[in-house]
Amino acid sequence: MFYKYGVPSHILYFGDSLGDNLLLTTLIKALSDRRGRNIWVKCNHPELFVNNAEIKAVIPLQALLSTSLLRLFRVKVFHPVYTVYQEEQDRDMIPEKHIVLKMADCVQIKGEIENKPILQLSVDEDAKGQCFSKQIAIVTSTAGAKVPMVNKEWLNERYQEVVDRLSPSYKFVQLGHKGDFALKNVLDLRGQTTARESAAILKNVLLLVSHVGFAMHLARAVDCRAVIIYGGREKPEQSGYDCFKNLYSPIACSPCWLHNKCDFSRKCMKMITTEMVVEAILNELQRGEALLPVDKLYND
Repeated sequence: MFYKYGVPSHILYFGDSLGDNLLLTTLIKALSDRRGRNIWVKCNHPELFVNNAEIKAVIPLQALLSTSLLRLFRVKVFHPVYTVYQEEQDRDMIPEKHIVLKMADCVQIKGEIENKPILQLSVDEDAKGQCFSKQIAIVTSTAGAKVPMVNKEWLNERYQEVVDRLSPSYKFVQLGHKGDFALKNVLDLRGQTTARESAAILKNVLLLVSHVGFAMHLARAVDCRAVIIYGGREKPEQSGYDCFKNLYSPIACSPCWLHNKCDFSRKCMKMITTEMVVEAILNELQRGEALLPVDKLYND
């Protein structure tokens, strides 16, 4: 592999989560800006990194690498994480700063970081993402995630109410897992699109409505506006993007970072009404095609 791709300066890997692997592109951009000369990724989802000029090679996550050769050529290998799961409490340890900055600590990146993942679509891929004019994408569940979390999910009936309220003026495209709640009066593409096909659709829609997860990060990667229903599991400033409309419930128990348990009947999600989401969507749509500003994070 050294002969084929050249000796890497860095090799990064995360695991199997699509969203977290996409966040590696944020770190790789920061490394490249700091003269990372040849960067590899270990990942079983190479489609996320196609056409990314800053990534020299994508190798399987299970690939066994020679420790002695890595040491000899001074290759830095990093597994950037941002939390630790506490099984007995069914929660993640609460990060004290944005998850990208926590990952940056693992990769020894300091200073300013652009908080924007990267996914490069070809012209042909982009063209295939247009389903309708005036289209809105919607994702309702974490069922397709590596680690599904009920506490990230809004109420299915309220998603349907949003569609019912806005479908006279906009066409909805439902993405996500084939087992997600089936919405009515939408183009149903649950379980029928690859990550890149979903990205192409998001690039062509007016806006995404969803929870915290892969679709949120994918939308940011292709400059798609979004209304993200956070509830109270985590704060937007811990995992999100300032350029999105993030609906957060700042109640006493939030942010909890719990996966599925909740002693308060998920009050934080129930506080977010259909009217709040519809209003957020309409306000975002009024922004038109103005470019989304890139958030700047600073790691000291």
